[in-house]
Amino acid sequence: MGRNREPVAIAVTAVVFALLAGVAAPDGGVVGASHDPADANYTVVPLGDRSPGATAVEYGQLVVSTAGVDIATLERTTAVYEAGSWEGCGPQDGETFGVDRGATRDGYEVDESLQDNVKTFSAGEDVFEVEFNDEDDIGASTYLDDGDEVISVAECIDNPDEPGWYRISGTTTGVTENGERVTFGGDSHYFYICDCEDESEARQQLGPPPSEPQPTATPTPGPESGSAADAGDGESSSDDGAAPTATTTGPAVDESGGAAAATPTPTGPAADEGDAGDADASADAATATPTPARTEGWDDRVVRTPTAADGPGFGAGAAIVALAAAALLVGRR
Repeated sequence: MGRNREPVAIAVTAVVFALLAGVAAPDGGVVGASHDPADANYTVVPLGDRSPGATAVEYGQLVVSTAGVDIATLERTTAVYEAGSWEGCGPQDGETFGVDRGATRDGYEVDESLQDNVKTFSAGEDVFEVEFNDEDDIGASTYLDDGDEVISVAECIDNPDEPGWYRISGTTTGVTENGERVTFGGDSHYFYICDCEDESEARQQLGPPPSEPQPTATPTPGPESGSAADAGDGESSSDDGAAPTATTTGPAVDESGGAAAATPTPTGPAADEGDAGDADASADAATATPTPARTEGWDDRVVRTPTAADGPGFGAGAAIVALAAAALLVGRR
C-alpha cells in the first residue's frame, strides 16, 4: 500500500470518520463511544448516489468532538469501512477539509483548513489511515479541542454492495497539553444505502436503523376458554338465561313429570294431554294404538264412538244413529 507525503485534502475522510466521540482513557487505551450528547455528534452523509455498489460517491462528514479531552497535537486517525471501500481515494478527491472551531458555522464551512497538516496517508480496501505532523516535523502540527467540529467532503468512496444501514468505525490518537498520549474511538451513526428517495422510504424498505428499538409483533388475543354465557357445566345458554329451543323426534317430558321446558317439534301424532302427565309414559306413546278397556255388560262387543269431523268417514248423523242402536241393544239385554 503506497504512501503519499504531500498534504492532500483527501485526508479529511479518515479524520472525520475517525474523530468519534468517546471518553479518553488516561492510560491511552481505546474507549468506545456511546454517542451520548455528552460525548459527540458524528454524522456521515452520502451526498451522491446511495445505490448499492455505486463507486466514487461523494460523502459529507461532520463530527463534533465532545469527549471531554483537548488534544494539543493530533497524531493519527484510522477509519475502517469494511462494507465499503477507500481504495479509489486520492489527492484530487478532497473538496473540503477543515475545522469549525467551536462548531459555530453552518453546513460545510470551516474556520481552518487541515490540508497543510497531513504528513502521510494510506488508502486501502477497508482501512484509511492518516498521520499528521507533530512538533518535531518540519510541517505545521494541529490541535483539536473539545467541541471543535471537523468537516469534510470527499468524492472517492465506494458504497457497499448490499442495501442496508451502515456505519464506519475509527480511532483518533493525540497528545494532551501535559504530554499524555490518548486514543479514543467508536462507531459513527447509521446511514442508509439503498435505491431510496429519502430516509422515510429507506425506513419503509429497510426498517429502522439498528440503533433504534426494533418493533415487536403484538400477539393477537385468542378465544376465551368459555363464553360469557357459559352455564359452568360446559353447556351454553342465552344471555337472558332462558333454555334454548330444542328439536326432538317425539314428545318429551321433563324429569318431574310435567311438560318439558324445550319446545319439541314432533314427527308423529301428538300424545294425548292426559297421557302427558303420566310419569311412566314411554316416548312412543304418541304413535301407539290404545287398547279399549272392558265395560261391564258390553262383553266383547265394543262400539267406538266416532269423532265428528269433516271429510270421509262417519259424519255427525251416522254418529247419532250408532248411539241409538247401542241403546236398543242394551235395552234388549
